[in-house]
Amino acid sequence: MKDPTNKTELLAAMREARRLWDSWIAKVPLERMSEPVAPGEWSMKDILAHTTEYDRWLGLGLALRLQKPPDLWLADLNLDQFNAALHAQMLDRPPAEVLADSQRVFAEMIQAVVAHSEAYLFGTHHIAGVTYEVRPFEMLKSESYGHYYDHLPTIKEWVAGISR
Repeated sequence: MKDPTNKTELLAAMREARRLWDSWIAKVPLERMSEPVAPGEWSMKDILAHTTEYDRWLGLGLALRLQKPPDLWLADLNLDQFNAALHAQMLDRPPAEVLADSQRVFAEMIQAVVAHSEAYLFGTHHIAGVTYEVRPFEMLKSESYGHYYDHLPTIKEWVAGISR
């Protein structure tokens, strides 16, 4: 996936990633979303909630609103510890709520990108309490729409298994 170089390319990359993501999520019956993708693994609902929280806090909040994320997002945890803590916070959410939230957060991200200037989206920003610089287009690629591609192989494999 190449880096977008302007706002039009960024929006196109976000929309294409989401189109692909939604096309695979739509193949999962709502009543099966809470089933683990493998014994001891997350369910489809868990994966969707996980990517939605990344969209919410790193895409929409940090990159597009320059809001410091909650302390969990800045804690000194390795990725597995962080994801386990995040998962525990979202465990009891019903699948329909997670699905609707995911769609709403993505729509808000698109609206925010449309509203921002190219200079903002491709600029460097500093946020009090955050130890690193924020470049919105990079944050969106790595932690939002690019994150979908990290989880698509698992989703495709699981969908293929339920289709047999």
